[in-house]
Amino acid sequence: MAVGVVGGQPPADFGMRLMDDFRKSLSFATFSSDTVPGTDRQSVRSFQFAAAASGDLRTVVHEVLPLDQAALAHRKMDAGEVFGRVVLAP
Repeated sequence: MAVGVVGGQPPADFGMRLMDDFRKSLSFATFSSDTVPGTDRQSVRSFQFAAAASGDLRTVVHEVLPLDQAALAHRKMDAGEVFGRVVLAP
């Protein structure tokens, strides 16, 4: 099955435009670890905790803001300006 072929080839910047739209999307996906067999789930968790303990697993921190700027943090996330996490510090 071919979909969209009548319109011709996509523009050269199609991938970038698609990613820009994706970053602005308010949708999200979820994953349930209940769908993974217990032994595999335990193996992955053990690996993740060991990596975190050794410092090999790190989160991406976009910005650290004071707690009183929580509204600004939400505006930045809503605008798609954030890659990673915004940390609110007391």
